[in-house]
Amino acid sequence: MLTGQDKLDQLLKSTSRAFYLSLRILPRHVRKPISLAYLLARSADNVTDTTNVSTAVKLKSLDIIKSALSDDNEKENLANLYKNDQQNNLSELENDLIEIIPLIIACIKSLNSADYIQVKNVVLTLIQGMEMDLNYFGKPLNDSGILSLTSADELDQYTYLVAGCVGPFWTEISFAKESKISEINMPLMSSLGIDFGKALQMTNILRDLPSDIREGRCYIPDEELKKLNLTVNDLLNSNSEKQIRELLATQIHKTLDLYQSALKYFLYTHKRKVRLRLAVLWPLIIGLGTLNSLVMKNNWLLSDSVAKVSRLWIYKMMLKSVFMVSSDYLIKHWVKQLRSSITHNLNT
Repeated sequence: MLTGQDKLDQLLKSTSRAFYLSLRILPRHVRKPISLAYLLARSADNVTDTTNVSTAVKLKSLDIIKSALSDDNEKENLANLYKNDQQNNLSELENDLIEIIPLIIACIKSLNSADYIQVKNVVLTLIQGMEMDLNYFGKPLNDSGILSLTSADELDQYTYLVAGCVGPFWTEISFAKESKISEINMPLMSSLGIDFGKALQMTNILRDLPSDIREGRCYIPDEELKKLNLTVNDLLNSNSEKQIRELLATQIHKTLDLYQSALKYFLYTHKRKVRLRLAVLWPLIIGLGTLNSLVMKNNWLLSDSVAKVSRLWIYKMMLKSVFMVSSDYLIKHWVKQLRSSITHNLNT
């Protein structure tokens, strides 16, 4: 019979193979609070993605999760989350993610006071991003059938709330648990971590944009589209391919700038902290590899296949990284090669 921890580990592996690798390589005392924060955020995000449930019910469910982090009196509401006919429409993984929320929160509350506060704060921020998403894209569709964010500031706020905020959390947990992580001060590392998280989220946004548009939402701001004389309705029009390619190039270059902060975050992590370095390096390289896969696609927004790196690519990358992780020169060269490949493929 599986213990509570076994269930959490099993679910963690099922939700994100790529991020699971980074979590597994972390030192155990660093891994636990970060894993619990990730699992609860992933479970809450699953609540927002559930179909056949109204926006109002989703927002109420997020309120229950937020309250349960602080209030033991929410146990009953938490246990009955989505205990209705709609649950029959959920996949096995979705059901598991919802049913295990009480266990995750109980484990979070068993952490020491400092870790509990850190986990609670980052999860509340992540949920704020989910609420922003629901409040924005849960509105009635416009005439084109697609809603888009309005401004670059909105996109920046969104990427901070759903990913960038993890950077300071990861940094503060690491600094608290490990000695001599970096010669750089924690505030600077946290700032770089924010950009790192934003880079990963922008990669997800660009990767998922074709399917998101078909579902009526566009995270690329309307003001960015207008610069290229595009509307959201043009994004699925093959006649707009040239402008769409320019849009992709603009967003890719902005994302690559954010990845420079991710590289600095890695380089500023002490060479002796091999596990921490690998946990940072893998999402950095996978993110750049995903962008490279994306820019090689013709008719990017009309493609039915998702841009991603293969499992074999990831395993080869991991093997390569083990031999290179302590060399700043080799890692900088590796990242430079990936960036050059992305830029080259953008221009062909």
